[in-house]
Amino acid sequence: MFGIKIPFFWKSKIHPFTLLLLPFSLIYFLLIKFNKFTSIFNSKLKIKIICVGNLYLGGTGKTPLVKKIYDELKKKERCCILKKLREKHYDEIKLLNIGEDLFTPKKRIDGLKDAELKGYKTVVIDDGMQDYSFKKDISILCIKSKTGFGNELVLPSGPLREPLKEIEQYKIAVINGIKNEKINDTLKKYNPDIKIFYSHYEIKNIEEFYNKKFLAFSGIGDNDSFFEILKKNNIEILDTVEFKDHHKFTEKEILKLFDIAKNKNLKLITTDKNYNNIPEKYKKIIYSTSIKLIIDSYNDFLNEIN
Repeated sequence: MFGIKIPFFWKSKIHPFTLLLLPFSLIYFLLIKFNKFTSIFNSKLKIKIICVGNLYLGGTGKTPLVKKIYDELKKKERCCILKKLREKHYDEIKLLNIGEDLFTPKKRIDGLKDAELKGYKTVVIDDGMQDYSFKKDISILCIKSKTGFGNELVLPSGPLREPLKEIEQYKIAVINGIKNEKINDTLKKYNPDIKIFYSHYEIKNIEEFYNKKFLAFSGIGDNDSFFEILKKNNIEILDTVEFKDHHKFTEKEILKLFDIAKNKNLKLITTDKNYNNIPEKYKKIIYSTSIKLIIDSYNDFLNEIN
């Protein structure tokens, strides 16, 4: 195994590590409050802003949802996607793959002004709820059913980027996975009017993987979720290797994976996101999944974002 897993103490409010880090969480909390206080001077633009964000640090499925919303809205109006430029996030930028409709500014507010100037009617922002430099028209909260809100504490004692009270700023919550009444109750506690939808993933190119045995490797926010999807679809996974989110694979690492797979007579499979970070010459001999996001009560969801 390479990389790290989510800290185990993020599931408990009384773990010694959780308690030890509480003073740092208090400092983090005060910084959040200061940033929100200074946001009284933020910008309200003419372009409609749909912001897809999360509270739980790490992979919650923002990018696939952003792409799905964009694909739907572009049918009737000029729509674009905005994702803040971070060098290690090039894998997600490649995954979006929408050409000139993708804005990747260093500052989100600059990208929003640019999109407005170019005549776009709506922008879908991939991760920006903690950016208070602009006002959002619709805010969508992404949640993993399996992890929920962890121990419900802010970083570093817990996994939350903001306190649960911030749920009140979201119009919609999209929960990926099985129904979770605890999450539903928490959402309604802090925001009685929030609209809750559930989603799941389907593998579009599943026929490619039948009658084969694989070593699956992954470097996303929640590696276990990828392995679970494969197994749920009866893809035979005999070994797994994990990397950090957004990991850029070296030739040495890929060759090591091939060695492990060869010794067990396995083929290699990874996510479509990680596939973008593999050296080009190895892409033809590594399998990757093509994932489709399915939202339950989809027409109702569309009514909420229109």
